[in-house]
Amino acid sequence: MKKGIFMNEDKIVSWLVKYKQLTFIKILQQTMVSLFPVALIGTYCWTLVNSCLTTNSFFGRLTNITKWFPDHNFASAIVNDVSLATTGIFALYAAFVSAELTMRHYGKASSIVGIASVSSYILIFVHTIRNTQRVEMSYYGATWFICGIIVGYFVGLVFAKVGHDIPRIKDRDIIKEIFINIRPMLIVLAVALLIHLAFATYRQYQMDRIVAQSVSTVANQHSSYGLSILISLITAFTMWLGYAGTLNFSSNIFGSESIANLSYALSHKTPWNIPYPFTLQALFNGFGKIGGVGATLALVIALILLSNRKQKQKVALASSVPVFFNVNFALVLGIPTILNPIYLIPFVLTPIVNMFLGSIAILLKMFPPLVYPVPDGLPGILGPLMGTGGNNLALIYTIFILIVDVCIYLPFVKLDNKVADKYEESLK
Repeated sequence: MKKGIFMNEDKIVSWLVKYKQLTFIKILQQTMVSLFPVALIGTYCWTLVNSCLTTNSFFGRLTNITKWFPDHNFASAIVNDVSLATTGIFALYAAFVSAELTMRHYGKASSIVGIASVSSYILIFVHTIRNTQRVEMSYYGATWFICGIIVGYFVGLVFAKVGHDIPRIKDRDIIKEIFINIRPMLIVLAVALLIHLAFATYRQYQMDRIVAQSVSTVANQHSSYGLSILISLITAFTMWLGYAGTLNFSSNIFGSESIANLSYALSHKTPWNIPYPFTLQALFNGFGKIGGVGATLALVIALILLSNRKQKQKVALASSVPVFFNVNFALVLGIPTILNPIYLIPFVLTPIVNMFLGSIAILLKMFPPLVYPVPDGLPGILGPLMGTGGNNLALIYTIFILIVDVCIYLPFVKLDNKVADKYEESLK
């Protein structure tokens, strides 16, 4: 029996194939791949706005956009509208598609299952921003899309098990189908209402504020290297689970240390000898996110080099520009990496390896710590260069880290190839 770097490789491949055959995982992956075009448009728009069309963006500052493009704010607003129409309500798309695919999986059809799923999701998360009449829209965006898939799967399952299948004929009576399937519709809406009440109670008793205050307490204390690594692990792992909300938390934590470092560097006119050389923001944002959470620029390169699936190579190529600018949502959907055990290890551990390598370089004084703020939408590979104030060795070292990342991802791309081959064999 052949053995690669993995112990009992054949057993691992067989287990991964069985995992892919699970009904929910099938629906999950089919939904993500189906929504890849929507995610791709949204990520390109987000990249364009964040990296090019604002005064604080990378290209905006580099080219002084206000001089040569006076209408950049209008252009930014239009492109941002497209982004909101795609990734801004992505969870609703996920709920709709997931429900439809679940019904199809069970060999049934219903013209209202998608609407029932979207209605259920909205009912669960229709909450206003505290002390305002505005609906909190963050629950409907890409951050919460995994919840949309779960809701859609549940709704599709209820309709498949409890509802009545109506043959797809041209002259069927839609109203008749609605009344026939009123029972599963009421069931899913009742469950959604119960979850809504539970969530509303959670907010009513301000438990969300208690959690936020706890986070603020952590954020306002001094960091430790171990805590920074732990937070980075949690961020990458929750992103692998399909939830990116932790990223917002980790991006702002220990901000007081970054401010202290910048004040020292400006007052002493040097980034050397700052009080906190190993901050979470410097290490994770500077070295751990080359290509977004999971260091996925290396995954793009590894897929192009080694994947035996043209579809995945096309996904990698199509996503390469946003990924270069650290926007990897389309990539993690199209491959997919989310809830894919094949990529769990490299997705979670590669950023930690990068942070460790960056720490060693700073400890050995190969280049100064990353202290200076960088423009919005900066390519991940240029983060250390800009953060050190233009140290060329930092750029060379970052390229070295990227090569290490590619080497980490390559064996897992090979494993992905083997799993895909065996999975296709199981379908014959």
